[in-house]
Amino acid sequence: MNTPVPWQALAQASARIGADPRLIQAAGGNTSVKDGDTLWVKASGLWLRDALRRPLFVPLRLAEVRAQVAAGAADPVAGALRTEIAPAGLRPSIETTLHALMPQAVVLHVHAVDAIAWAVLPEGEQALAERLAGERWAWVPYARPGLPLTQAVAAITARQAVDVLVMANHGLVVGGDDVAQAEDRLARIVERLRRPLRVAPAPDLAALRAAAAGSGWVLPADPRAHAIATDPLNLQRAQRGVLYPDHVVFLGPRQATAPAALSSDALRRWLVGERAGDAAPPCIALPGLGMLVRDDLGEAALEMLSCQADVLQRLPGSPEPVCLPEDEALALANWEAERFRRQLRR
Repeated sequence: MNTPVPWQALAQASARIGADPRLIQAAGGNTSVKDGDTLWVKASGLWLRDALRRPLFVPLRLAEVRAQVAAGAADPVAGALRTEIAPAGLRPSIETTLHALMPQAVVLHVHAVDAIAWAVLPEGEQALAERLAGERWAWVPYARPGLPLTQAVAAITARQAVDVLVMANHGLVVGGDDVAQAEDRLARIVERLRRPLRVAPAPDLAALRAAAAGSGWVLPADPRAHAIATDPLNLQRAQRGVLYPDHVVFLGPRQATAPAALSSDALRRWLVGERAGDAAPPCIALPGLGMLVRDDLGEAALEMLSCQADVLQRLPGSPEPVCLPEDEALALANWEAERFRRQLRR
């Protein structure tokens, strides 16, 4: 445990949040606490669920970060790290500036699957007006994580006081005066955002195992992932594009799909060919059958695959969700900050 962080409660809450796949997947999401002029924020690439097991938080000079944001600095975090107390080798979250901008003492940023399912709908802001009535909340149009997102939030907080942000094609942020208030607010908002689950056809596990035998592909450990391929609407949407940034980071900008009309032998040969070389996609959808993943795919990517299924299953039959522009998805895939996170993934 990173003992200098004030309030053991933050680490405990972070571990609880990080252990719930409906709120956090892999290294996604981040939490922070302000202690005087020190902002403690989750380190990039680390998992919130590990908050009680390892150093997880990075200290920065809060006033300096805010001043650099106000001055329009390209990297407001550079130079603000409190190196005298910072754990070695940790790098502040790419969302550090967002945490610094929020006035609340405690800020929790999650990728709640129900929130994402609202945040990708074209009329999501209007639909949430009734559900979040009585809350101090705001809708944030999509902006790239990091400084662009902070600038979008700054434009909103300059006009109104907010405790809750729903970020289009991204996730949810809540703030509180202390850890208990922030966590209670998060639970209340997530409950108000609950969406019904559409039922997906069951996967054909026997056919998947037969196709995967000796091919370098395996079935995902979590059976929830198969809903991406067994439900035709889910698969159509997965093929259309990417709905939120973390998908790109761990699963890439495009959904690979096997031809639907191949015999079992031809399918196995096709899979062997797809697995050859370093360019193999992380996963392949077999329409109507289920999903296969690379046999070396890490835990982080597997969690994001389940998250994708969870979001798709919460989308209504209509309207169609809004995908990230293709150039934005490709830019995220090649972004240096996200390459750093990929180096740390499991």
